[in-house]
Amino acid sequence: MPLLKYTLCFLTHQDSILMLKRNRPPNRGLWNGVGGHIEAGETPSQSILREVKEETGIEIPAARYAGILTWSGFEIEDGGLYIFTAQAPSFNIQQSEEGWLAWKPKDWVFTSPEVVSNIHVFGPEVFQNSHTRQYHFIYDRGQIKEYSFRELPE
Repeated sequence: MPLLKYTLCFLTHQDSILMLKRNRPPNRGLWNGVGGHIEAGETPSQSILREVKEETGIEIPAARYAGILTWSGFEIEDGGLYIFTAQAPSFNIQQSEEGWLAWKPKDWVFTSPEVVSNIHVFGPEVFQNSHTRQYHFIYDRGQIKEYSFRELPE
């Protein structure tokens, strides 16, 4: 299993997902959820609550752990992240230094070419499936070559 050094959260409000158009690599210029590095001494849950507050101004009491995403052959070293979802109390956000934040319809998030491509594959699963899974992607020259899902223990 690759080292899991990051967290990613999909904040929802009504039928929208809060997305960040990244202004830094990886995935520069594409829309993604919010999140970032796990700091020394933090659990993944602590990390995502901090990252959501820092990047959006939204304080959430907890986030639902939805699984892990791992990759190889991508533009950064092989690795992984913890995936979370959470309900936002409102549409109110503060803009982020990480990129542009905007509420987007779920259908758009799961189909738009402007969104990080692996979200089209694992995103619907995260929202439709109550089981936690590992979503693994293998890339070749920036494109998804293959992917697999496997159930994780409860």
